[in-house]
Amino acid sequence: MEDNQNRVKLMLAIANDEIEKALEILDKDNSKDLLEPIGLLRITVVHLVAWKGHLNLLKQLYERGANINTSDKIGRSALFYAAHAGHLEVTQWLIKRNSFKESRIGIDSCSNHHFQIQSRNNADYLVGQDLPVPECCGRTPLHQAVRNNHSDVVKTLVKAGSNVNAQDERGNTALLLAGHNVNSNDVIEMSKFVEIIDVLVSAKALTNVVDSNTGLTALHHATRLGSPEAVKRLLDEDAWPLFQCVDSKITPLHVAASDGNLEVLIILLQKIRREHVDIRDEIGQTALHRACYKGHRECARVLIDYGSDLSAKTKSGVTVIDTVFAHIKSPTSFLTDIMDSYVQLIGHKNIGKDARISVDFGILAPRSELQTNVIIALIAAISNDEQLAILQHPLIETFLCLKWAKLRFFFFLFVVLYAFFVLSLSIFAINLLRKYNIFLLQIILIWCSAILLLYNGTQILMLPRHYMKQFETWLSIISAALSFMACMIVSNLRLIINTKDEKIPIPEFVLHFISIAILLAWIRMMLLMGRFPIWGYYALMFSTVLSNMLKVLLAFICMVFGFALSFTVLFYENEQFHDCWRAIVKTTVMMMGEYDYESLFPNDTKSDKSFLEFTSRVIFLGFVILVSMVLMNLMIGLAVNDIQGLQKMGHIRQLLKQAEFVAHLEKLTSHQIFKSNFLHSWFRKIVDSKRVMPTKIVLHCRDNNLCESCRGMSVKLIESLFLLASKNNQQNESNLIGFKSRYTDTNVMSSLINLQEQVHQLQKLLNPPISKKRSKLRGKRTMCKKMSI
Repeated sequence: MEDNQNRVKLMLAIANDEIEKALEILDKDNSKDLLEPIGLLRITVVHLVAWKGHLNLLKQLYERGANINTSDKIGRSALFYAAHAGHLEVTQWLIKRNSFKESRIGIDSCSNHHFQIQSRNNADYLVGQDLPVPECCGRTPLHQAVRNNHSDVVKTLVKAGSNVNAQDERGNTALLLAGHNVNSNDVIEMSKFVEIIDVLVSAKALTNVVDSNTGLTALHHATRLGSPEAVKRLLDEDAWPLFQCVDSKITPLHVAASDGNLEVLIILLQKIRREHVDIRDEIGQTALHRACYKGHRECARVLIDYGSDLSAKTKSGVTVIDTVFAHIKSPTSFLTDIMDSYVQLIGHKNIGKDARISVDFGILAPRSELQTNVIIALIAAISNDEQLAILQHPLIETFLCLKWAKLRFFFFLFVVLYAFFVLSLSIFAINLLRKYNIFLLQIILIWCSAILLLYNGTQILMLPRHYMKQFETWLSIISAALSFMACMIVSNLRLIINTKDEKIPIPEFVLHFISIAILLAWIRMMLLMGRFPIWGYYALMFSTVLSNMLKVLLAFICMVFGFALSFTVLFYENEQFHDCWRAIVKTTVMMMGEYDYESLFPNDTKSDKSFLEFTSRVIFLGFVILVSMVLMNLMIGLAVNDIQGLQKMGHIRQLLKQAEFVAHLEKLTSHQIFKSNFLHSWFRKIVDSKRVMPTKIVLHCRDNNLCESCRGMSVKLIESLFLLASKNNQQNESNLIGFKSRYTDTNVMSSLINLQEQVHQLQKLLNPPISKKRSKLRGKRTMCKKMSI
């Protein structure tokens, strides 16, 4: 009983760091009972000494016959305790004594509270209450040393032959535990973490093992901590930079972009092929999405320069451009600066004789199927006219110009076909009324109408959402359908009558069909001509004025109807107001100033007074003032104002329409119909060559004269590209000079800063109680500050 009490007193003394008291107990009691385990967990004095790191006391116990390889009831050995606590000397001493390095704990969890309740009736219930609680079954001393960031202990264990790829029962290796308890802002702890990564990787630790709980790899952890050295070391040993987490599908690239760690992001991109930079997570986000969501401009720019797609969409339909305008400060200037960098001088020469510039459309033409996706996403994300001005950037304007030059072949082909249809319809109608021979015109018109109906039907089948909403599509369909029906009716009439006389009676409804078809066909032809860039401005003016005038009419249509119905009552004897429809038509004509006053108020003394003469004159006067003067002048004023506004925004709006139409043509020619084997191979090649344009061009300037190197580009546009390239060249040279001027002081300043940080960390960790030591450290810090100044 007394031996048991001495054993408890000895263990409590060691646990409380009362070494002198422990030595007294050992001097008084030489029995080996002091070395026996105690309590439910069978903890020995060797375990406590190793946990506390008292090497001299451990040596004495070893000389008295203590077993250094004994384990407690859950498998924790003296080496496990020493490695967990980070006692390097104790660890080295135990390894030299052949302590078992692969000992593993044997339960999933253990609670000190549970241990105290079970042992409270005994005198030993306080023994070992501060010992480490295991977190997982099957961990080795190396696992614990790595998890607690004890780099020296890890190095010792690995050098002694510990298995670096040993897995606990959850499948975690030591490398997966690295950095779990590290503060990324602590310089000393981060340096230990990097050293542990280097030691484990040098010992051939597997770098792509997956954490069974989180689904992450060691590279994910190193990226999250923001350690470029650790990330590079893991990548050099074939760590997979695009490994996706099992649940969230995030990769180290997503982590670096989300955290805004530019240096780590660049290191990762060096190991990733450009076509894989847009790998998606579970919700469809790319690394560029995450960088933009967090507002990390530099990371986003690096990803864009590496080829990340600005038009990439998440599963909810959010593009990268949307996140740029929503979360990046000054998004227009951000995108403008990036696009500026894609126009560069070749050879860093000034604009002069034989100067050349490269124009790279990589940011606008991603590797996706459609090269205009970025432009369309940009237009969709723009919320005001100020942001819409970005379409005037020389890079975008040049891209649209060259894209139009590629795709206009298909547009010209359709314009020729439609012009042939309109002319044949018009000539057919004239000849039909004049009773001329229309057989040949009828055949031509039937074929043209059928081709147009087939063309529009195919378009609707390919892109139903786009074409079902287009006004021009319905104009084309209605005019072609009415023309086809009119031709078939006339043809059937000829067969029924079966006469050689061309004077066939024409049904009235056929004339209705033809008249409507001619009007709609020519309106459609006008809209087609407005698609040309040189006439697009005028078409835009017309459509804008028409839209605003229709809005004004809809706003005041009740007043117009009121006057029309009032005139129907007041002038019921007048044929022009005989019914409501005639009254509305006449009132609309009167809005333009055609009053026909004499017929409304005849000045005939022989005739009787007109019915309701006073009321009619008052209401007519009100109509002249409210409608003819106020309403019409309002509409004219709005039209003039719109034209003045279009003069300022006309070019931008023209580019907007051009971008939408070019994107539509590209989407149409990219349909699977044009890739099917039913079409001849040469036709498919023609379509592909016209749809896809090169993403990089070179422009020349010879003898100080700008040359139009690309067909379809104006000299003014080429000049703006050369001016932009010259501006970028000057900025690059100034940045290079600034870098060289700072380079001489960089090494000295970085070493001083590192020294200052290390001294600061040492003062925080050591916290010496003696004032002399504190004064020395303060003196060192003051010296460092003076040197840095």
